[in-house]
Amino acid sequence: MFFRLLANSLARRMSRKLLAAFAVWVGISLILAFLAVSIDVGDKMNRELQAFGSNIRLEPVAASVPVRVGGHDVPSTAPPAYLEEGELVTLKRIFWKNNILGVVPRLWTRGKTEGREVPLLGVWFEHKIPVEGGEPFATGARRLYKHWKVEGSWPSDRPAGGRISSLVGDTLARKLGVRPGDAIRVTVPSGPATIAVDGIASTGGREDDAIILPLAAAQALAGREGKYSEADISALTTPENKLAEKYGQDPKSLTPAEYERWFCTPYPGSVAAEIQKSVPGSAARVVRKVSETQGAILTRIEGLMFLLAMLTLVACGLSVAGVLTSAVLERREEVALMQAIGASRESVLLLFLSEGAVLGLAGGLLAAATGSFLGQWLVRAVFGSEPELHPALAVLSPFLGLMIVLAGSIWPVWQALNQDTAAVLHGN
Repeated sequence: MFFRLLANSLARRMSRKLLAAFAVWVGISLILAFLAVSIDVGDKMNRELQAFGSNIRLEPVAASVPVRVGGHDVPSTAPPAYLEEGELVTLKRIFWKNNILGVVPRLWTRGKTEGREVPLLGVWFEHKIPVEGGEPFATGARRLYKHWKVEGSWPSDRPAGGRISSLVGDTLARKLGVRPGDAIRVTVPSGPATIAVDGIASTGGREDDAIILPLAAAQALAGREGKYSEADISALTTPENKLAEKYGQDPKSLTPAEYERWFCTPYPGSVAAEIQKSVPGSAARVVRKVSETQGAILTRIEGLMFLLAMLTLVACGLSVAGVLTSAVLERREEVALMQAIGASRESVLLLFLSEGAVLGLAGGLLAAATGSFLGQWLVRAVFGSEPELHPALAVLSPFLGLMIVLAGSIWPVWQALNQDTAAVLHGN
């Protein structure tokens, strides 16, 4: 009997019921799209924000210890310290190996040209790190330093016919009067060398006043085979919160449970700590300016997506509530008649709520497909990359529809149940 009443109730005044289901469908589709973008925004934006440069700097322990005299930092008088290039392969074996997006070891040395002393910087331009059981990890300056503007062409890490290719910083290029295609004669302790200028680089840093060579060539010129001075690392990280700040202030203040949560979350500090453990004699420090900028942007975008989802949820709920309120008010006489012939308030409430549940589930099931499609389209449009699938959102969709309709229908139905039955039946 109950299901026959429910079927008859759904069949009548179909336009209003379709309008309610349509409101649920559109609202939840938008909510799922915003949630999909919010879930994807962390990884996608972190990759886009590589343009800011590396967020972790790896240095020898000796080079990372500041020397302070009278409260001022002064240059260290200790001999230069170096790290082993071969140890960088361990970065793709650590706990956070999949979070490492780019690695560029750097070796600084000096040479002379035209009576002028110039800095020489060796880097990986394009390099592949072997990965156990997988494809080699492609990295290098060309991938990591996306903010570098190069006039001409990028050099190759592999010299052709003994030719040393290079980029020249734009500031130094103006001083020397060189252009792409020229050659520079440089004198180093091991003897003179001719360096071909493949391109002019504008970096916005001290590289603008240096000659940038393949790392192997710089090592040979400096007599430091297999060594590097520092390494820039770009890692996929999570914005720091109070737990990360607490660890930064006093690591010993964390409880075992807090430390485990910190260690298992890719905060910049936890990723840097794991990198430092993997490379002997190194000190990994977070480049705060970069990581804090990335964190601030990610937090604001995630917050914006969540706020849009919540506002859409509220708007959808109000729309459904308005439609259902109007529908219930039109059926006041029907509710009064049902109560007059003996129907309990619970039975009438169950009938209306079941009707709303059917509408909510129908709109939610439709939104499970269209919301996922809309979310994928937004990710492609914003980030220009393939989105990830989120089956949990499709499962959540019918429950959201059910929640919205029930929340929107309880109040008008309750008001109808508390009306004066006799007055309604007499037309008052």
